[in-house]
Amino acid sequence: MGRKKANAEAAAQREWELGIDWARWLLDGNVPQRLQVYGVVLEPNEFAYLQTTAQYSRMYGGNGRYTTSGGFFIGKPGMVLGMMAANAAVNASRKAAAKRDMQASWRDVQELPVLATNLRLMCHLPAKGWMSFYYSAVQEFYPDTDNWMITFGFQNAVPLRIAGLTTPTLAVLAAWCVHGNGRWHGEPGIASLVQAALSPRGPVTTGEVSYDSTAELQDDRPADTGNADTSNTDTSNTSNTGNADNGNPAGDTGNYSTGNAYEDLIRSKLSPEDRR
Repeated sequence: MGRKKANAEAAAQREWELGIDWARWLLDGNVPQRLQVYGVVLEPNEFAYLQTTAQYSRMYGGNGRYTTSGGFFIGKPGMVLGMMAANAAVNASRKAAAKRDMQASWRDVQELPVLATNLRLMCHLPAKGWMSFYYSAVQEFYPDTDNWMITFGFQNAVPLRIAGLTTPTLAVLAAWCVHGNGRWHGEPGIASLVQAALSPRGPVTTGEVSYDSTAELQDDRPADTGNADTSNTDTSNTSNTGNADNGNPAGDTGNYSTGNAYEDLIRSKLSPEDRR
């Protein structure tokens, strides 16, 4: 049990640091690396930025309907009265349950594939396929990275909540898309990430960094001692944000060496072609 908890905490720490890296990247005036996605038809001038998984839920109430039981009771007066009382209790219980069900609550909670583009968030529901939530329709935006969740309110749809380990990255990217490039960093819900991104980095230490197998950052490409080639970067990987090919803000720029394995890997993904 202790090891599972340690692995979970390590995975959460890596995702938090990845969110800080995204904030730092965007604060420097860069734009996210575009992903090449297949199967999903995007709109003209729409670009995929992030493909991951997250917990999806919607807030709405039930319709308040319920069925009543009844019947014709025959027998001794005492038995009939007892049966009638029991039937009334059943109906009262069903009515109370229906009344509680009418209250708005978070429903349809499930882990889903999520695709973030420059125009919308897309969530793939097993029974409905891809559902789109356009940033232009967002009226309320409440990222709560300290509690690992983001809540969206819309003009003509019930609220959406996204939660899970990928929240730091999704919150930074969503803030950048919802508020615009000039105002996103003022969003209070991502203040912890922005402040960490603006803080000076600590001294670089050497050593080997270990990763959890479920959220491992990988780079299997051989080192290139010549000029970096960023024209043929493969970004079709669809794993979670722990994967360097789609969870980091940009693509390969060549050889970097800071002496820290994690920093080297992050830096190896930054593309100068995306700098403004």
